[in-house]
Amino acid sequence: MNRLICLCAVIGLLGAVGTTVNAAEMTFQLINDTDRALSLKLFSRGESRQQWPAKSKAYSVRPDTAVQQLKIKCDEGEPICWGAWVTVQSVSGAVSNSGYRDTRTSTYQIGVGERGMIECPTCCHVCKDGSLTPVFGLRNSSAQTPDVR
Repeated sequence: MNRLICLCAVIGLLGAVGTTVNAAEMTFQLINDTDRALSLKLFSRGESRQQWPAKSKAYSVRPDTAVQQLKIKCDEGEPICWGAWVTVQSVSGAVSNSGYRDTRTSTYQIGVGERGMIECPTCCHVCKDGSLTPVFGLRNSSAQTPDVR
């Protein structure tokens, strides 16, 4: 019985070794030439379903016409997509019955969006060690397709 358990453990280890994944680093490049800071997140479309920086966090991308780089660690061959968004509050001149001005909140998304659910084939890149993505311009915050340079 112990030999059978040991043999199963060895077979399981051999199977795990055959499916090893190589760690890699790749760099996303972008320009936020809007007048607002944008939130940005990266989403794995691979088996890991990882998100960068984390599921409950996002990067803040400052407005700047210079190229900004974001280096991540990922699994070689894993497709990774980016999504950016900004939430804007607008106040109208209308005053409600309670005496407050009418305020509306809108979220403008580009790439795969805030939750990674929007289709955007040009926003996804395969993780390859040492690779750089093309530079993405984020100036049109209401567009579904990024400004690729």
